[in-house]
Amino acid sequence: MNERQKNSLILGGIASSAGVFVTKVIGILYVVPFAALATEPNLSYYARAYNVYEMILNVSISGLPFAIATLVAKYMLKEQYKTVLLVRKLSTAVLAVLGFVMMIGLLFLATPIAQISIGGAIDSLEVERTRNVMMIMALAIFTVPLLSSYRGFYQGLKELNHYAFSQVLEQVARVVFLLSLGFILVVLLGYDPIWAVYGAIFSTSISALVAIAYFILKDRKTLVEIQEKAKVSLEQVPSNKELLKELYYFAIPFLLNVLLNSTSNFVNLLFFNQAMLMHGETIVQADLYYSMVMFTTNKLTSIPQVVAPGFITAIIPYVTTSFEKKDFEQLKHYILDSIMTVVYLTLPLAFYLLAISSEVYYVMYGSSHVVLGAEVLALNSWTGLTFNVASVTNALMMALRLRKQNLMVTALTVSVAALFYIPMVAYFGYAGSIYSKLITQVSMIILNLYLIKRTFKVQYSKSALQISQMLIGILSMQLVFMVLRFLGLDILAYNRWLATLVLGLYGLLSLGAYIAVTAAFKLPQLILHFDYQKIKARFFK
Repeated sequence: MNERQKNSLILGGIASSAGVFVTKVIGILYVVPFAALATEPNLSYYARAYNVYEMILNVSISGLPFAIATLVAKYMLKEQYKTVLLVRKLSTAVLAVLGFVMMIGLLFLATPIAQISIGGAIDSLEVERTRNVMMIMALAIFTVPLLSSYRGFYQGLKELNHYAFSQVLEQVARVVFLLSLGFILVVLLGYDPIWAVYGAIFSTSISALVAIAYFILKDRKTLVEIQEKAKVSLEQVPSNKELLKELYYFAIPFLLNVLLNSTSNFVNLLFFNQAMLMHGETIVQADLYYSMVMFTTNKLTSIPQVVAPGFITAIIPYVTTSFEKKDFEQLKHYILDSIMTVVYLTLPLAFYLLAISSEVYYVMYGSSHVVLGAEVLALNSWTGLTFNVASVTNALMMALRLRKQNLMVTALTVSVAALFYIPMVAYFGYAGSIYSKLITQVSMIILNLYLIKRTFKVQYSKSALQISQMLIGILSMQLVFMVLRFLGLDILAYNRWLATLVLGLYGLLSLGAYIAVTAAFKLPQLILHFDYQKIKARFFK
């Protein structure tokens, strides 16, 4: 990454988001062949294992690794290179131990988690298979935190291109491995389709090891350069105890925040089926709804959600640097830039899933359950936007040293949502689980923005005008959809291959309309800091 990119939070965030976006696209494309290998009845097992993986993955990338990035950015700014190397050494050891402990814990808890989440007899096939996927996932619980220690280090160096590429490499390795192994086991050897699920879960460990190998290769240059600077540094290096204390000072609030935010997934895992039974559904119907909410539509809503992780990755080193320099004017710019960029990029993606949910679901998963799937996707699409804004405001609160206040906000909103989860699902059905999540995230956004404004005197007035202009851009997308349907381009009437091409046309024209309308309001220039004159000069020299 060149110096201009290193000095721009927007460019760093977009670079990181691009890496996440590519991984999500790959993750969506593999769903169709994987679903064919695993078959629909087994997808709920994968969804439950993925739920556990996602909860622990969030802990591993939002706890100590973000603290690592904060300390690396801080000491690189101070040119204390020996301390940077010590942060690297200690953090890798700590995350390796943490991963090992979590792995052992999941191995011991696999059976009770399986029995509670399924709600069946301990010797039933459903409980046995759920236990198996949890135990296979345990290995990934060790390798993923170790990988996160490398990512945290490069995040702190603002080498976000390496960070992003490692994500793409990890996803490619995972998909290639899981599809290859699934094809061999199920198609060639004739094993039960559940073995495709087992292979898919095992692939998370393999792909993490591939990404770790990539960072080890990058260390040959980056780490050596820091080591050379450390040789001539006259700094006073903190003791291991002091540095570990500082590491945990930054890590524990991040860790607690993510643990609290992961509560909704944990509540879903444990109580969704029981609440759906209270609503009047059967276990088979509850499993279908669970896989739709937590896996199939969740895969689609994760596309707009790629924006948040990219900007969270960028926020930590950039905001830390400004905070250490006490440049509070720059801090205000970073706060508004990160929030508004996330809203600008997320809004059209989330609306795309909402407005043509039937067409999107049909292209991805076929005509089976398309009406129900479209209904779930349309409702779940709102979480694409609320998740992003809530995540970014949480990251800003942490980076701005408002950790205590943020933990109080998170604990309050999550506790209220958890308290009303079962009654909401029992009354509204599957929709209650999504309503619970939306209420939590919207409440977080409002409270976080208020606390940031009160502490740093940030003015949101211009942001309100810009959001209203974005909504006009959204109306232009809806107009495009109406015109295409009027012209007879009915995606549901085509076979899935042709429907995919037409769906792409819907996307290109609607997003083009959004960009054109918002560009008329100069939002790309104001929010993304695009300089069209420089871009034009670069292409027409």
